[in-house]
Amino acid sequence: MRRLSFFIVYIIYIMQSFCLTQTAIAQVGQDYKRVITQDTPFFSSVLDKTPLFYLPYTYYVKELEQVGEFSHVEIHGDGGQIAIDGFVPTDMLFFDGQQVLYPYLNLKIKTLNTTLLYLDADLLTPSQYVFAQRELTYYGEFSGEQGKVFYVSYNNRLGYVKETDIYPFTVSNHPNELTFLPNDNVQKSEKKASEKDFFSVKFIIIACLVFAGLFALFIALNNKSKKQNFLYYEENDYENY
Repeated sequence: MRRLSFFIVYIIYIMQSFCLTQTAIAQVGQDYKRVITQDTPFFSSVLDKTPLFYLPYTYYVKELEQVGEFSHVEIHGDGGQIAIDGFVPTDMLFFDGQQVLYPYLNLKIKTLNTTLLYLDADLLTPSQYVFAQRELTYYGEFSGEQGKVFYVSYNNRLGYVKETDIYPFTVSNHPNELTFLPNDNVQKSEKKASEKDFFSVKFIIIACLVFAGLFALFIALNNKSKKQNFLYYEENDYENY
């Protein structure tokens, strides 16, 4: 009986752990919103008219709070990268409800020749020299009077470099499905995946319950058989005596 009780408690523990894991997975991504246009601006202040740069399309920002028409957000900060916070128009972000394991673009770009890291997009205030063949962490881009520049981090400093001083590169879309696009095929794919996950969870729970029931029945029958054998031998012993 003690073994049966222990087994039932163990099954309940496994089921609870599984459900908690599923809940945790479902909650992943609740603070993240997605960049859904090529021109989503990232401002250092809600009062700024000119953004620091434009965020990478299809990637995410971590929403900290809403301030009027803006969302106070944070980007990067993982893998040793410099985390920065700023403001993005809330109506230009989208919560897609997907699991977000790697929200930010992790892209290294390389200097083509010796260049300068500038503090401003107009390239008026130099910060430091950067030699050729150095890797910079890409945050976004901006097009101004000096042409296209990239907002990057290098040697724990943030700033801008000229596009002409960087090797050509491409930015791939985030691997998550582009559910913000009006595409019936994508929506159907997401729906099928959701239904598949639901039935998988349901099957596992039912299987655990059936297995627990069979095991309990086996223990009960086994105990009954032992009890009958015990009584049989006791009766024989009494008669022989």
